[in-house]
Amino acid sequence: MAERGSLREGVTGAAPPGGHDDDPCPDLPEEAWAARLEDDLRDMSARALGAELERRCLERLSEAWEDLNYRHLRSALRPPSIALHDGGRRWGAWDPARRLITIARRQVLCYTWDSAVETLRHEVAHQVVSELWRRGHEPPHGPAFREACALLGADPAARGDGGVPLFRPGGAGAGADPQDERLARIMKLLALADNNPDEHEARAAFARASELMLKYNLDPAARAPDYVARVLGPCSGRVPLHRYVIAGLLQEHFFVRCIWVDGYDAHRGVGGNVLEVLGSRSNVDMAEYVHDCLVRQSEALWRRFKRERAIRDRRAKRQYLDGLLAGFREQLERSSQQSAERGLVWVGDPALGRFVRARHPRTVLTRLDGVDASDVRAAGVADGARLRLHRPVASSPSRGRCLPG
Repeated sequence: MAERGSLREGVTGAAPPGGHDDDPCPDLPEEAWAARLEDDLRDMSARALGAELERRCLERLSEAWEDLNYRHLRSALRPPSIALHDGGRRWGAWDPARRLITIARRQVLCYTWDSAVETLRHEVAHQVVSELWRRGHEPPHGPAFREACALLGADPAARGDGGVPLFRPGGAGAGADPQDERLARIMKLLALADNNPDEHEARAAFARASELMLKYNLDPAARAPDYVARVLGPCSGRVPLHRYVIAGLLQEHFFVRCIWVDGYDAHRGVGGNVLEVLGSRSNVDMAEYVHDCLVRQSEALWRRFKRERAIRDRRAKRQYLDGLLAGFREQLERSSQQSAERGLVWVGDPALGRFVRARHPRTVLTRLDGVDASDVRAAGVADGARLRLHRPVASSPSRGRCLPG
């Protein structure tokens, strides 16, 4: 308990001037740091945190540090001080002399909270090397650091973001590589299913897209050797049932793993839950596409159904959306059955399982309450059987991959 108290005392101060002079972490290349600096500076001025919100932000970073220390290290580390820093060309830094972790104020104000936590994870790896293993004589990103990153489920690359792109809240995630022909073929088939007025041909195109995804994931030569984690959707204090169901669909049929993790909105000073999706980069890209389609279309279809039926019962939305996604699940299961009849059966990805366990060594399974049968749910099932993955309206561009220290 004493250590917890010392952590709370240390988080509210600002980083001392010149606080990074002794930090061996390399600076960012100038072009990487300055790529969007003008926009960020304008937003930082408009969205600056007051004293109370900054205090809450630092407390939340401290709680994230405690969680990493407990889950991955069995609380073996002593709490450091944590502060926000301005200027420089680093997203984060660990100063062993002052036992200080700093996170760039720019990152907290202009980018997503999960990207700030990834930077924190990167700096905790430096702390492990210097304090727990006492191997500070090694290069900053040498063998000991990579070993610490593996222990913490962090990306050992200098960017240290675990595959999570740094982007503005509400912006699009990392887009597919233009050279990724596999993903492009699947997208074309989904577009064909979306735009085809012939129901039979639309179903065939959707089934073909599902089968191609399965074939690519069954091919060891095509499977990506690295995995990424990406947060999808907003931070919510109370997650509606249909978002849990969508996460289940992604995990069951799109070759990714889904875990609900703690999130935080620094500008409102409130916490909640966010969906983290883990898998190969191309599979996470596809899962993000499907997630955004389903969230947007389910809400739009509910509003139309509610208007047409003049529904006033508050329980009806939960019933309709549960049915809608059940109908869409039937499409996916039908495609899986057709593939199984051709000898294509997915048996899992052990390497992905190891990646998930390294990143989230302590997880808890929960069960959701079911939805009773009703006419509203039945109408949702019928609509879900015809649901197509409409391409999302273009959102703000990706913020790109930025490099913590």
